[in-house]
Amino acid sequence: MFKKLFFILVTIVFLLVLFFVGFSNSYKYSLEAKIKYALGDYKEAIRLASKAFELDPYNKMAFSILAQSKNSIKILDYISDAKDYLKKINTLSKKSNFSNADKIKIKMICELMIGRFKKLVPSVMTEKSLYKKSKKLYKEFVKIYEKLD
Repeated sequence: MFKKLFFILVTIVFLLVLFFVGFSNSYKYSLEAKIKYALGDYKEAIRLASKAFELDPYNKMAFSILAQSKNSIKILDYISDAKDYLKKINTLSKKSNFSNADKIKIKMICELMIGRFKKLVPSVMTEKSLYKKSKKLYKEFVKIYEKLD
C-alpha cells in the first residue's frame, strides 16, 4: 500500500515538474541558454538567459547562466586584448630606436592588463582552459613588467 501511494505521489510530482518545465517559455529559454553556454556560445547564452529572466525573474537557472556567460565573455575579452597588446609590445621592443617613451608605454600596458586580470572572477562553471589561458597571459605581462624595472 505504501509503495503504491509513494509511486503515485512521485509520478504526480514528476509530471508536474515536466509540465511546468515543458510548457514554461522561461525554462525552455534557460535550457537552450545552458546548452549554448556549454558549447561556448556565450553571447547567445546571454541573449537566451536574458529572455528567460525577463519572463520569470525567479528563474535561478537563467540568472546563473546569465552571470556565468558574462564572466566568460570578460575572460575572452581579456585574452583577446592581451594578445593584441603583446603584439604591440613586441613591435615596440623591436624598434631600432627604442626610447624611454616606448618603455613607459609598455609599462602602462602591463599595469593595465595586470589590473584587469585581478578583476576577473572565475567560478566553478567557468571553463578551466579559458581561465588558464588568461592566467598564462597575465604571467607574461608580470614578467615583462618586472624586466622593465
